[in-house]
Amino acid sequence: MTIDEMRHTAESRKGERAHGLDAGEHLEFIDWLEANPKSGMLEFRASGVTEEVANRTTATIGDWALGGKKMGADREHSLEFGLPPELEEAMGYVEPTDRYEAIEGALAGLTACINGTIVYNAIREGIDVEEVTTTVRAPVDLRVLFGIHDMDRVQDMYGELEIDVAVTGDLTAGERSMVREFPRRSPVYNLVTFEHPNRPRVEINSAA
Repeated sequence: MTIDEMRHTAESRKGERAHGLDAGEHLEFIDWLEANPKSGMLEFRASGVTEEVANRTTATIGDWALGGKKMGADREHSLEFGLPPELEEAMGYVEPTDRYEAIEGALAGLTACINGTIVYNAIREGIDVEEVTTTVRAPVDLRVLFGIHDMDRVQDMYGELEIDVAVTGDLTAGERSMVREFPRRSPVYNLVTFEHPNRPRVEINSAA
């Protein structure tokens, strides 16, 4: 479909409500993104600060960037990470508590991104999807984390990631086929399933 054809489609769908969006305005955004890829480049950020107790971190999400321009200066969301209390007790924590683990946070983000990806693409294609539920499971071996295995075993840390997606809606055979491919368009899915070679920059500061 050409940009002109997409613009025509966007105009014809103005006022059509789909999952809380105006479908026509949403398609106009996609047109704009296609024509302005650099201006539409996103950068999301998060920071985490350790607490006094091991493996407990308060992470904050706030500003982000659109096309290199800082946005969201007034945003501030806090996430408290830790462990389930049974694990803390087994690991010797003096005062076990219940928080969600960082891996669980990543998996929850993956479910949200897959759900959103399917709905966005269903809106674009005019597919009547009612509801999407994504469930993710990740078997984890902690022996590298705790120094039992050396770093040459880091690739063995995870078993196969299991992702189950349930989509509700009266879909044709062709629509079902399209929807089954939509999860692979998810940014978080691609973040966790493809290698992104990286070496963290670690700066050591003297204690006050």
